[in-house]
Amino acid sequence: MDRTKKVWINAVLLVITLVINSLGALGFINGTSQKEVSERYFTLITPSPGTFSIWSVIYLLLILSIIVMIVKKEDAYYQKSIDKITILFWISCIMNIAWIISFSFLLIGISLIFIFGLVISLSLILQKLTMLHDGKRFLLPLTFGLYTGWLFIATIVNTAVWLVKLQWNGFGIHNVIWAIIVLIIAVFIIFLVLLRNKNAIFPLPVAWAYLGIYQSLKTLEGSRTEYIPIQVVSLAGMAILIGMAAIQFYRNKYALLPKF
Repeated sequence: MDRTKKVWINAVLLVITLVINSLGALGFINGTSQKEVSERYFTLITPSPGTFSIWSVIYLLLILSIIVMIVKKEDAYYQKSIDKITILFWISCIMNIAWIISFSFLLIGISLIFIFGLVISLSLILQKLTMLHDGKRFLLPLTFGLYTGWLFIATIVNTAVWLVKLQWNGFGIHNVIWAIIVLIIAVFIIFLVLLRNKNAIFPLPVAWAYLGIYQSLKTLEGSRTEYIPIQVVSLAGMAILIGMAAIQFYRNKYALLPKF
């Protein structure tokens, strides 16, 4: 398949993904929005509603990225990018759509399969973009760095939602302790992934989510003292993640990615 067809299929799939996401957010799928599903299965690591505004930034960057790939499809860098990431991008769109639909229909376990597929496909895209980086182009690494980082934390929250739906008792361990453990492990996982993809923007959406978790717990009525340890870990995790991003930016010689 030639590159022109590939980039236009990318555009069509992105439009379909945006439409399905909009319908899901507005509650047109099964009469339930993602926000309502999250509220039904509350977890201590679900960020505040305002945190999810990052989706607007991610989708605007995706739209811009697709437009640039269409306009500059004769550029050597974008030719290589189209060849390397197109199939994975198609998979990511399909997984995203399936995730929204299954989550809206309260099929949380099934949605977890799709969100894992989504984050894996995005991680592979990010890895390929790292290898293609020429030191000059930053739109695609920025776009997919934000997208992948956000989906990492979304996958963790989705897993927590599934466990809440199952009424898992956490082996008798208090849910506050579990929340702290998960937040610490997530930072460690992000660190390990960052060592591989070297994308300086990658930890920042996770840091944003940690701020959202802090804000969510801060606004809860009652038992505020009980949640203070999670709030502290959230803020500490946010600081560490921002530090990771800053160090990687420095190691990349003040760039999103190192030049290979």
